[in-house]
Amino acid sequence: MMFILLLINKYNNRKKNKQIKRTTNLIMIQVLEERSEGQQQQQYEIDGVQLRIWEEVANQYRQEIQSMQLQLWQNSVDKLFQKCNGVPKKYLQKLKIMMMGKSNRQCSICCNQFQKDELIMQLPCKHIYHKSCVDSWLQSSTKCPNCRSDVLEALKDQEK
Repeated sequence: MMFILLLINKYNNRKKNKQIKRTTNLIMIQVLEERSEGQQQQQYEIDGVQLRIWEEVANQYRQEIQSMQLQLWQNSVDKLFQKCNGVPKKYLQKLKIMMMGKSNRQCSICCNQFQKDELIMQLPCKHIYHKSCVDSWLQSSTKCPNCRSDVLEALKDQEK
């Protein structure tokens, strides 16, 4: 378009006709307007691309924040239920685990007899159970299934 503009200007210089001058001026204005619109459109395209990039970045951060909020909430709920329901794992590890010898006793949780060389666990109140049975029991309760003594409190007292 610049080339056309220069040709028209040269032609205009040679011919001093007012009609040609007016036409040339109109063409020049039109060329300038088109160039200006093209630059604005190009600027809008650049701004649009930049805007889309920033929107993507914002969405990624938003998703990351939401994920972290969910994890924090789940951890808080887990800790709340862990405190309210069962014995925490760090205390379960302090319970005495043994191998069962010859006996005719039975586990009062599952009501099965203890077998020789079976893993058993003794609570602070001295009651014994299958390890798997009492592990499951203490995930949802802090009390001994037989005497209802508080296992968690007894383990905390032993710690002191």
